[in-house]
Amino acid sequence: MFFLRSRILHYSFLFLCVALFLFGVSSHSQGPAFATAGVSREERNGIYLYRRGALAAYAQPFRVLVDGQSAGFIANASYLRLPLSPGEHQIQIAPGGMAQVTTLQVHADADSRTFYEFVFPTGWDMRPSFQGAMIEARGEQQALSVLQELRRMASTSGGKDAPNRYNPDH
Repeated sequence: MFFLRSRILHYSFLFLCVALFLFGVSSHSQGPAFATAGVSREERNGIYLYRRGALAAYAQPFRVLVDGQSAGFIANASYLRLPLSPGEHQIQIAPGGMAQVTTLQVHADADSRTFYEFVFPTGWDMRPSFQGAMIEARGEQQALSVLQELRRMASTSGGKDAPNRYNPDH
């Protein structure tokens, strides 16, 4: 009887894992992909912050702060464009709860774009505190290939701007 019960639990666990995996694969929302066609040079410039898709923290959007002010969120497999004024800025990503806030000082130029990826340990190394998380600079070609597959997240700044834009005046 113990052997049969153990086998049922084992198969139930495997079924649950497969179901969660299939849900994750099929529920990837197909939002507007990164596109620069038809967008003016001024609207393309800024700092792009992105997060690749992962099962770890799948349903958890992370708050993005610029110079201490809320700039929006990056969810699983999404990016956020931050059109910052030229100069030095502090970008913070706060996963929430008791998680560690990750901070990076960046320099924004008026006529360029820069790419940063928020990376954190996943799999067996995943920690609820997001210990070891970093905001890493990425080259334009590498970032553009990743951004083609990501979706935009709408900013919650409450401004009249188009989705996914940070407006420091709000």
